[in-house]
Amino acid sequence: MAQPVPDEARAEDHPERLRHGTPAHPGGTDPEAHPRAVDAEAVTVADLLAEPLLRNTLVAGATGTSTQVRWCLPLAEFETEGGAEHGAGGVAVHAPVALLRGPAGAATVERVAEAGAAALLVRLDPSDMGSPPDLRAALPPARHAADRVGLPLALLAPTADYLKVSQLVATKVLAQATHVLQYSDQVHRSLGEILARGAGVASLAYGMSRMGEAPVMVLDVDGGQLAYESTATGTKPPGAPVVASLVRHLERLVAGEVAAVVAVLDTVDAEGAAVVPIIAPVTFGGDVSGLAAVLEPAGADPHGRAQRRIVAEEGAVLIGSEMLRIRSMDEAEERTRGDFIVELVHGRFADGQQLQARARHHGFGVDGSYVVYVAEPDPPVSDDPRAVRRFNAAARAVEHFTVDAPLPTLATQIGGNLVVVRPVADPNDMADVRELAGRIRRVFRERLRADARVAFGRVGTGAGGTASSYREARTALALGRRIDVPPVSGYDELRIFVALRDLADSENGRSFAREVLAPLRRADGTARSLESVAFAYIAESGNLNAAARRLGLHRNTTLYKLDRVSRVLGMDIRSADTQFMVWLAHHIDTLAQVEDKLDEELAPPP
Repeated sequence: MAQPVPDEARAEDHPERLRHGTPAHPGGTDPEAHPRAVDAEAVTVADLLAEPLLRNTLVAGATGTSTQVRWCLPLAEFETEGGAEHGAGGVAVHAPVALLRGPAGAATVERVAEAGAAALLVRLDPSDMGSPPDLRAALPPARHAADRVGLPLALLAPTADYLKVSQLVATKVLAQATHVLQYSDQVHRSLGEILARGAGVASLAYGMSRMGEAPVMVLDVDGGQLAYESTATGTKPPGAPVVASLVRHLERLVAGEVAAVVAVLDTVDAEGAAVVPIIAPVTFGGDVSGLAAVLEPAGADPHGRAQRRIVAEEGAVLIGSEMLRIRSMDEAEERTRGDFIVELVHGRFADGQQLQARARHHGFGVDGSYVVYVAEPDPPVSDDPRAVRRFNAAARAVEHFTVDAPLPTLATQIGGNLVVVRPVADPNDMADVRELAGRIRRVFRERLRADARVAFGRVGTGAGGTASSYREARTALALGRRIDVPPVSGYDELRIFVALRDLADSENGRSFAREVLAPLRRADGTARSLESVAFAYIAESGNLNAAARRLGLHRNTTLYKLDRVSRVLGMDIRSADTQFMVWLAHHIDTLAQVEDKLDEELAPPP
C-alpha cells in the first residue's frame, strides 16, 4: 500500500517551508512560489490544550496554536544535539518554571522559538499556584516574548510532569497516525478495485471525486487534461482557470523548482466558483509524469481537507499505475503501426497475403485511394523525452483529423519527419489534399512550437500507389530545400521537375547536365561562385542589375564574372539558348541528386 509522505520528509528535507506549514519566501509576497505542503489531519497545539491535563493553561502565544505537534522533549534535551536528532519542527518543549523567571525567561522563549519548537509547556512549582488571573499575569517577560514570536506558552500544574505530558503527546500522535493509515488503506483499496477492473483514468478520477466529495482533475506531464470528473450531485467549475493554475505548478514540478509532494495551491476563481486545488504529483521512476488534483471548495473544514489530501495522494499513485499501463499499450501499438507504415511507404511487403493481414489490423484499404504527406520540423525534434512525447502527440492529433473517407489516417515518425498516410474520398479534390497539409503545419506550430515544411505526393491507389506518393512527397520535400518554393507544396506543383523526371533518370539527360555544368565547376573549384552567378543571372531573366542585387555584388564584378562564365562555357551566357541550356542542366542535375539519394534510402535492406 502506498504510504503518506512522512512529515519529516516534507519539513526537514525541504527547509523552504516555515514552521507553521506556510510557504517560505524572502519577501513574503509570492504565495505561489512555494505552495503550502499539506499534512494529514495533524495533532496541533490547540488539540493538546483541549486535553484535561493541559486545559486552560495557555497564557501567551495564542497565534501559534495551529502548529502541528509530533513529539515532546524536555528543554535540556531539546537544546542538545540529541534533541536535534528528533527534528526541531513539531516538538512541544517541556521546561521547569525556574528557567522562565525574570529577564532570562524572555531569552529562553526566543531561543526555543528560533529552534523551531511548536510550543513551550512550563511546569510550575507548588508555590506558584494561584487563581487563573494570577497565572495569566505570571512571568511577564516570558509572556511578552511568547506573544511577540507567536510561540504558545502554557503554565502547567506541578503534577503535569514530563512523563505525563510526553505520554499524552505520544498517545494523541499515534492515534492520529493510526487513523490516517486506516483511512489511507480504505482509499487505496477502493481505488485499487477500480484499477483492477482496468476502467481507466476517468473512472479512477470519478472514484476519487466520490470519496473526496469534490471534483477531480488529472493532467499529463504536458498539461493535457486526461480526466475531469465529479459526482452526479456535484458541480464542476469551468476547467480552463483550474488547468492554467495546475499547469503552472506542473511546469515548476518538472523543472525541479518545487518538491514533488502533496501541496495546496492558492484559491482559484473559476468564474465565480472558488476552489482550492489539493495536488499530488504522478511519478514514474522518480520522474513527474502528471498530477492529480482534488478541487476543494474554498472555506472547507480542516478534517475534510485532511481526507482529500489522502485521496489525492493515494489516487495519484494508482493513476500513475494506470497511466503506465496505458502508455505501455500505446507505445506497443505505435511501434506496430509505425513498422507497418515504414514497410508500406517503402514498398517492402513480400506478398499480397502478408499485406492483407496487416492492413486489416491497421485499417488500411488495399484498394483505397491515399495521399502521403511528409512534414519536416524546423528546428528538428530533439531526443529529449518530452520533445518525443510532444511529437507523438502531434502525430496522434493528425490521425484524428476528420476525413470523409471511412478509413483511418495513419501517422508515424520516419527519420525525424512526420509521415502521414491519409485516405482520400475524392481523388480529384486537390483543394482538400492541400488544406490538410496546412493543418499539419499548424499542428507543428501549436504542439511543438516549431515551424515545418510539408510536402505531399499525388493520390495513389493501394499499397503501390501509397509508396509512389511517399517517394513523390520526399522528392518535393528535398527539392523544397534547394529551390524557392512555399513551405507547403505538392509534387504536382513542381511541374518542371515532374516533366524532367524521366530525363533525369536517363543516361542521356545526366550526361547532358554533366557536360554543361562540369566546365563551370572545374573553373570554380569548391567555391562554385561562377555557377551561382550564372544561375542568378538566369533567374533574373538576364537582368544584370537585378542579378547583382540578388548576389550582393557590384554591377561591374557581376559583369566580369558573367564574362568568365561565357569563356568557360564557350558560349555567350547572354544568349537565350545558352541560358536555357544552363537552366535545364541545373534542374536535371538537382533532380538527379535528389532521386539518387532517395534510391539509396528507399532501397530494400540487404
